[in-house]
Amino acid sequence: MDSMRSLLSTSDFLQVREHKLSNDLTVWLNEDHSQPKIFGAVVVKAGAKDSPNTGIAHYFEHMMFKGTDKIGTIDYESEKVLLDIIAEKYDALADTEDPKMRAHLQQIINDLSVRAAEYVIPNEFDRLISRFGGTKLNAGTSYDYTLYFNTFSPQYISQWAEINSERLVNPVFRLFQSELETVYEEKNMYGDTMASVAIEKLTERYFYPHPYAYPIIGSAENLKNPRLSEMRRFFEKYYVASNMGLILSGDFDTEEVLPILESTFSRIRKGKPPHRDIVALPPFEGREKVSVRIPMPFVKIMALGFRGVPANHPDQVALNIAVSLLNNSNGTGFLDKLTVDHKVMGAMAVNQSMNEAGILGLLVFPKFFFQTYAAAEKLVWKQINRIKEGDFSDEMFQSLKLEQKREYASKLEDINSRAEVMMRIFSQGKSWQDYLDEVTRIDALSREDVIEVAKKYFTENYMYVTKKTGRYPKTILPKPDYSPIIPKNSDASSAYVERLEKIPVQELKPHFLDFEKDAEVVSLRPLVTLYKTHNSVNDIFSLTLSYGVGQLELRDLDKLSAYLPFVATESMSFEVFRGKLQELGSTLTFDSTDSEFLVVVNGFDGHFTQTMALVGDFLRHAKPDDKKLRQIVDEAKVTEKSLFNSSENVADMLLEKVKFGEQSRYLTKLSFAEIKKLKGKMLLDTFSKVRSVACNLHYCGTLSTEEAARQIKLHLPLEEVSIPSNSPYIRDLMTYDKPTVFFMDMEDVAQSIIYAYMYIDPLKAKEDRPVSRLFSAYFGGDMSSLMFQEIREFRSFAYQVNARLKHPPLNRSEKPASFVMKLATQTDKMIDAMEVLENLVHDMPERPERVESVKQTIRNWVNNEYPTSRSLSLKIAGFRREGYESDPNKDYLEVIDRMTMEDILRFYKENIQDHLMIYAIVGNSKSMDMEKLSKFGQIVKVTRKDIYK
Repeated sequence: MDSMRSLLSTSDFLQVREHKLSNDLTVWLNEDHSQPKIFGAVVVKAGAKDSPNTGIAHYFEHMMFKGTDKIGTIDYESEKVLLDIIAEKYDALADTEDPKMRAHLQQIINDLSVRAAEYVIPNEFDRLISRFGGTKLNAGTSYDYTLYFNTFSPQYISQWAEINSERLVNPVFRLFQSELETVYEEKNMYGDTMASVAIEKLTERYFYPHPYAYPIIGSAENLKNPRLSEMRRFFEKYYVASNMGLILSGDFDTEEVLPILESTFSRIRKGKPPHRDIVALPPFEGREKVSVRIPMPFVKIMALGFRGVPANHPDQVALNIAVSLLNNSNGTGFLDKLTVDHKVMGAMAVNQSMNEAGILGLLVFPKFFFQTYAAAEKLVWKQINRIKEGDFSDEMFQSLKLEQKREYASKLEDINSRAEVMMRIFSQGKSWQDYLDEVTRIDALSREDVIEVAKKYFTENYMYVTKKTGRYPKTILPKPDYSPIIPKNSDASSAYVERLEKIPVQELKPHFLDFEKDAEVVSLRPLVTLYKTHNSVNDIFSLTLSYGVGQLELRDLDKLSAYLPFVATESMSFEVFRGKLQELGSTLTFDSTDSEFLVVVNGFDGHFTQTMALVGDFLRHAKPDDKKLRQIVDEAKVTEKSLFNSSENVADMLLEKVKFGEQSRYLTKLSFAEIKKLKGKMLLDTFSKVRSVACNLHYCGTLSTEEAARQIKLHLPLEEVSIPSNSPYIRDLMTYDKPTVFFMDMEDVAQSIIYAYMYIDPLKAKEDRPVSRLFSAYFGGDMSSLMFQEIREFRSFAYQVNARLKHPPLNRSEKPASFVMKLATQTDKMIDAMEVLENLVHDMPERPERVESVKQTIRNWVNNEYPTSRSLSLKIAGFRREGYESDPNKDYLEVIDRMTMEDILRFYKENIQDHLMIYAIVGNSKSMDMEKLSKFGQIVKVTRKDIYK
């Protein structure tokens, strides 16, 4: 595909301007005017490997949201006096082992923190980002780098640059005690994940003595003994301009932006990038045996771990192809074939490159009961040796190169995904051209290159891992006995805000969907509609067939979507059919949701006709194969064994039961006994039913509407469509007559997951929909919401805190709405967290000064979430399916602009304040006070059979 290679080097949307500011900070600028937004990020080349096992890099990332000497304070001079003493006390705490003295120091720190909070404006940084057009504010710490990023509206580029550079000049570590408790919650949350401790143990064994061996979040012992002085030294060492990068992708003018960035980000301290001595990993010596414990009986798990390559290694591209010979998106790899032929229950390859080392591994699930680890390993080695011996066709080799190039191009299509690539590439020390040149390197690869890297890396020196059934002892970080740190200035503004407000802002109106112009709409036949949008960035097409029936109507659809990738047609075997798709650079996948069944095709427009012919043959002539059902049965069995090991999964099942009763998706689904009785013909009969229901087709590509429609009508079985759709399918919500706590007991979990459900009568007034959105954002929408501040920010009572009011589609307005709140917290904080939530619900604080910022948040979301070209028509069709004739966001904003605190209060008093709260709680009863829990309602203990069929 020479055209694609030239596209990657010449298209305007792929041009990245690399520039250095006067302080040596690197800037990457990528103009793309396809969406009315900008993605902005700061990348710091410092991560967990630079503070191994301490967690400093991670909790420093948390503290970067607390403000500076100018942001987040009403009087920094007075606050600093207390913060300096707090820092000294933390250093003393880290040097103290005596429990009584530690408790005394912690109490002093708490008292000082409460006093310092009198000067704090909590969450001012987050509020400023939102006030000036920002959404999706977030950060992340990896082993190699730390990211700070968000999306924002283009007219606020000056404010964004000012705020985000200011944050890096002099960050202040305020509210540290409460934020450290939040990190404790995060640590405990990871500990409740089924395999997290096993993965930690395995990572340590694989990477030792490299710093990658230690968890990013740090050890429990180090988290108990933080040193603010070490965190300050970490900042001074690594947060220098030459060790950082600024990434912007989106709707801006490069020449206009550069002076803005120079005047703001050049304030960041100069400094030399820190020198790092890379720790070399020793080779494995023969077959090094390791076992890990996972609480999943009957299921065997095996892994083979080899030494991989770091991100900049010259063998990386060839190794990617070698791995795709084992696993690929069309399921034609050698390990894929073991799964398809049911020679093992499952097998996959992992190839991950970090900056200083790489992971190369194979994960294998032997068949239940009788297949031994040795037998499964022998099969796997046979597939590896096929690559080492060159036992693969040239057609397969070329098709995998084409697949790799398609994946490269697809990652660069839109602002968000391209910015993610830019951040990763910068963090690896590469230039943008290095990344674009990788397509040329793929083209230049020979079979011999792939054979050589397979021989080089898949050696007889490897780590052999097997699973034992069991659990590791948990280290639970308990709730400290602290007084809540509640700032008094939650609605104040710092003097810094006045500076931002003086910056001129160009007035830009939000960009709304135009149902008539944004997508061409063509009726192909009764009940069949084609939506066409143009792809202006490459020659890759996507075609989605959206049939209007989902899992809530046909309960075996999830099994159908899992089964179809394993079958072929009456005239072609699986290998031939999938091989032909792969040679064209095309993929065919399936999915099902509550209200639709999706057939998704991707490929190159130059091969559209041939791809449609293959897909049409599959839709008309898919051939049942009962042998392939064994894979579906095995997957269902693994689900049965693992589902109840995850408290998040159990909480989701319990909430479904509380909201929908016997209509819960987990009670209407096929049981395991029913799955075992399935036949291939039964599932393909269901597929025929699906194809008879009304269908929307969504094509995004370079072909004309007429040509795309002609090929689709020629090859796809649209004549089968004859039944109108019932979608969106809405289930009845449960009502209750008294407060109730549905409780599911789970041993050995540190965190409790709490859902609070409220039934809300059908909304009466037309304006209730927009105001419900405003209320939901005010109450539990983001970091500035009441729930977040009162429960997490001020009291550290929970890690996950959110709420959502969900009403039915417009054309189902007679149906009720639901309000669901969620908390995830340590069990010893659960009652406290629930009491605060109850107070918020039944006596909601009035904060009229926040209403404008909440309205601005909604405006930002509407503007910044304008869809990509591939999702435009899907969004339009989705709105139409719900009964809208135009973009509802336009009407919403017009109504919301007129709203005041009085409107929020009216909605709250009519629909929320006096309504019953029904709780769904998953936790460890041995660690909680059940008598206190009964204050929130009659406790109904739930068993597995009550929530899962």
